[in-house]
Amino acid sequence: MTMWISAAEEPARKRGKKSPSSSSPPSLSSLPDEVVLSCVARTSRSDRAALSLVSRGYRSLAASPDLYKTRSRMGLTETYTYVCMRSCLDQNPRWYILRRGESENRLVRIQVPFCERSILTLPQTDERMMTHALPTEGSTVVALDWGIYVIGGLIQGQFTDEVWLLDCRTHTWRQAPSMRVERAKPAAGIVAGKIYVFGGCIEPDSSHWAEAFDPKTQTWETLAPMPDERLRSGGFRNTVVVREEKVYAVDSRDRSFYYSPSDGKWGRGNNDSLPGKRRDWCVVDKLIYCLDRHGRLWWCEPDELEGEQRQGEGEEEGIMYWREVNVLDSLKTALSNSRLVHLNRTREASWASKNGSGRKLIDLRPGARLSSSGGSNIVLFWDVLIEGDRRRLEIWSADISLERRQGGEIWGSVERSNALKTVDQFIGHDYKVLHSVSVSL
Repeated sequence: MTMWISAAEEPARKRGKKSPSSSSPPSLSSLPDEVVLSCVARTSRSDRAALSLVSRGYRSLAASPDLYKTRSRMGLTETYTYVCMRSCLDQNPRWYILRRGESENRLVRIQVPFCERSILTLPQTDERMMTHALPTEGSTVVALDWGIYVIGGLIQGQFTDEVWLLDCRTHTWRQAPSMRVERAKPAAGIVAGKIYVFGGCIEPDSSHWAEAFDPKTQTWETLAPMPDERLRSGGFRNTVVVREEKVYAVDSRDRSFYYSPSDGKWGRGNNDSLPGKRRDWCVVDKLIYCLDRHGRLWWCEPDELEGEQRQGEGEEEGIMYWREVNVLDSLKTALSNSRLVHLNRTREASWASKNGSGRKLIDLRPGARLSSSGGSNIVLFWDVLIEGDRRRLEIWSADISLERRQGGEIWGSVERSNALKTVDQFIGHDYKVLHSVSVSL
């Protein structure tokens, strides 16, 4: 057990004497460590932030893994949604916490300096501390314990092998060991405390096409690559699900496959019945949800991920069957108009000249974003472009509660919905929600 005794009290305890504060009313420091840990575990995050300012010992306690293990064991964890946004005007993406109120949500920007200093109180931004560029596109994020790992991506247009960890207890960044190969838009999932990363390599035949990271040993292990060369050469959608200790991923051609860490084997999953439409996946109450570019929410049973055994080349492949979630038509309309990236005509014209006019650049960019927000809810993010004398962009969110009714239908109800951020005099610069991820603390 870690001891959280202040420096002033330690010598007195060793000498068997009373500490200078012994005549004062009892404080937390006079209690056994186990009792202190139990008491602090019951406090809110804001109270723990205030406590961390009292002394170095309490600051260490507020960030202690023992504290978060105790909160988890006592069933006291709270789920926080972290949101990452970017603009082409910023060197680094900006991170926020989604604060939920009774009637509306709001974004609170968090400070993310590259140091180990605790900043639970969220002081004013000091841009000078941002000494290293984080990936602005193409990174993949996963949440593990109390942190968010940002894996790979593009830095100034170049693939990177870097991995960064956002410590959500103290809101500080630290660099994790780099991968063995540069990646952009890889697939990543967590099984038994390890992070499994696939694809996104410049060379699909790379011997490091698949890797696993062990946070306990801080080491990367190369895995046997997917034997199907066609799957290795495809890109990935933002669609990864972990089920029954297997990591499932879907490539850009809507073909699914999985990796089973327990036996080190790859397998084929069922193909998608919504080709080309899906934007995000998330799992809520053991059901899989996705969002298409037309603003519709879909769900399917997790059993439909598993590929059927095929006896021969001519056998028909299995299909994942999606069913639409019943939600407000007004919400569908708002989501279908969202792109979360608006491009100026110059960039559109440049794209068309290089790639032809068959597919517009804006159609290749993600629309609204979808993620789990804990419990039986999902959270949606989208943008609204408002024309007028002063063109502006609004970033919206909505919390959707889900209910399974008789007959097996899923109904979604909007609990709260409001604009989170307004960009005045918007002139067509890139601005989007890169990631949204939930962390339990």
